[in-house]
Amino acid sequence: RSSSRRDSESRSSSRRKKGLIRGFFDDMSKKIVIGQIKSAHGLKGQFKILTFTSEPKNIFRYGSVSIGDQYKNVVLKEHKALNNGYIVSCSEIESRNQAEEVLKENILISHNQLPDISNKNFYYYHDLIDLSVMDESEKIIGTIISVSNYGSDDVIEIQLRKKKDTFLMPFNKNFITSVDTKNKNLYVKNIQDYIE
Repeated sequence: RSSSRRDSESRSSSRRKKGLIRGFFDDMSKKIVIGQIKSAHGLKGQFKILTFTSEPKNIFRYGSVSIGDQYKNVVLKEHKALNNGYIVSCSEIESRNQAEEVLKENILISHNQLPDISNKNFYYYHDLIDLSVMDESEKIIGTIISVSNYGSDDVIEIQLRKKKDTFLMPFNKNFITSVDTKNKNLYVKNIQDYIE
């Protein structure tokens, strides 16, 4: 299996742009992972975070968050923007020791905290997990098991139905015909080179 990381119904024309909005589903907590604690900063409980949202600053727009299983209903206060995240604080964490106790913990929100997507050609990462992948003849070829981004296109990882193999495919108009999250189907094209 590939090493990629697994954090609306639309039958629109393939000529219209499609895209994904980041955020990973955590199977254990059944919540959406929007960031992670990277390191402690200073002595007064501040800490550095990584963001997994499409726009880094969006991590502050959801209101209260959870930090792992340890802290609930936390409001993050921004102190400084970094190249790949922020220095933040919260009232629950007041010392460096407390900050170090949550290193590598995920920052989570509930599904109902996510804003509705007005553009029907865009989807949250987690909405695609477990969708059946169907070719031009509407034959099921596999299931989506993860979604990632390596800097250009979003990429979906597909577990083949009749094999144990997986493969990665760009999520763009060259391969995606339509997405039907209501019936849990993703319709694709031009993928013979991937599955043969």
